[in-house]
Amino acid sequence: MASSVNALLLVVLVVGQGACASTSTGAVTAVAPASLVAGDYYPLNMGWKWSYEVERDGEKILAFYSVLERTPQGAVVQAGEERLFYLITPDGIARKEGAVVTDFLIKSPVAVGTTWPVAGGTAAVRSVGQEVTLDSGKYPNCAMVEEARTDPTRLIRTTFAPGVGPVLVEVQVQEGAKFVTATRATLRGVTRPGQDPLGM
Repeated sequence: MASSVNALLLVVLVVGQGACASTSTGAVTAVAPASLVAGDYYPLNMGWKWSYEVERDGEKILAFYSVLERTPQGAVVQAGEERLFYLITPDGIARKEGAVVTDFLIKSPVAVGTTWPVAGGTAAVRSVGQEVTLDSGKYPNCAMVEEARTDPTRLIRTTFAPGVGPVLVEVQVQEGAKFVTATRATLRGVTRPGQDPLGM
């Protein structure tokens, strides 16, 4: 179970998705503040930590992520027993596997209609400027990125809140003519740099 959770959030961190709480694949046309760029939606400086409630197959578990290292070029995030590597550029935030840069999680401009290729499919910004309300709080000016991938056919929707990071991740898989939610991760809590009383 833990490995499947890390695989899910690896896809989006992501740790690893939801049209700012909508399951529609249509674009929402609200506009995010023009000053926001991709890096604003996923802060990856030392001291950031996130906890998520992950629902899969009727079970709920907690998953924890924390930034272990930040360099001018990228960041390392601890996700359970795994370490996730990211490249941070003016164009956006991308995953890394060793020295190889793979898929972007989010790209600038963060605007409805921005698209880019990912392995086995395409990613697109589907909505911007929406407010998401979760048990952990209200998150304004969210951007939702949808990844449509094949083998297997699935949709991965990551909702990013500026100054927070991913707040909602949803993986939908195709069953017949429709998509059903297989996994959902919801932000339970976030620790910003300087907030950890243990200094960790």
